[in-house]
Amino acid sequence: MKQFSNFCKANYYKWEMSRLLKKYKVINFTQTNSRLANNGLSGSIQRLRCRAMFESLQYTDEIKFLANKFIKTLRRNNNPYIALHLRYEKDMLAFTACTHNLTSKEARELTSLRRHTTHWKEKHINGKNMRLQGACPMTPREVAIFLESLGFSNNTIIYIVAGEIYGHNGLESLRAKYPNLYDHTSLSIEDEVTSFKDHSNKLAAIDYMVAVESDIFIYTYDGHMAKAVKGHRMYEGFRKTISPDIKRFVKLVDQLDRKYISWKDLSSEVKRIQKRRIGSPTYRRVGSNPREEENFYANPYPGCICEKSR
Repeated sequence: MKQFSNFCKANYYKWEMSRLLKKYKVINFTQTNSRLANNGLSGSIQRLRCRAMFESLQYTDEIKFLANKFIKTLRRNNNPYIALHLRYEKDMLAFTACTHNLTSKEARELTSLRRHTTHWKEKHINGKNMRLQGACPMTPREVAIFLESLGFSNNTIIYIVAGEIYGHNGLESLRAKYPNLYDHTSLSIEDEVTSFKDHSNKLAAIDYMVAVESDIFIYTYDGHMAKAVKGHRMYEGFRKTISPDIKRFVKLVDQLDRKYISWKDLSSEVKRIQKRRIGSPTYRRVGSNPREEENFYANPYPGCICEKSR
């Protein structure tokens, strides 16, 4: 992988950006399709847009200060840490109808939320089918099984990149196996997060920075946050990112629960499945249908990352 660790960064970047800003006006688009122009752009333009996203955009000092403080705390005594994007949150579960592992009361609450959210077009969704298709966020229990099957020890330090986890059990099934769980609330004192309480985007920015700098990033739902962090880490040298094959994994978990397979067999199969899903260089997926394409910001290779000259 070393041959991929060098990036397409040259002095003409600054010249190109200056030229473009002088020639064109900058327009701010809101609610636009993130799939716009994944491919087909010239190499210099593609590299420019990656540089703008992964280098030029900067967070405010207050966000950077708190994020760096969290990173330093997590890495005390030179310990590595995992950033876990656990998208087991109320809005996502309602949107996907993924009520597995929830009580009937919680499932009804999510169904009501989905039906009364006007901009969500799909109102009747089969949550069981969604899960078997790998379209549901992994539950905290499934995450614990996943980590243990890959060989992560019980003293692994984990930072939760997410908002409030939904459900009557919350994070307990994960915490029971991995007690060293942290998030932006547990790592800060009350005064530090007061200015962020009503600004979820600021808290998300802190989580983003902590996730990008983590030793290993794992995401349990392939949403916009996960895509952006994954792409950023690829851009910075293909830092280790574990992308669970959720569709195959949940079937193994069900087989384990029904005692169709042993723990040893499950662990062996998970390791085999995940062997090539660790953020190694892979060409960005291109399809005839824009919905089939991979977002450039989720995978900036090719276009923004060059093979190191030997």
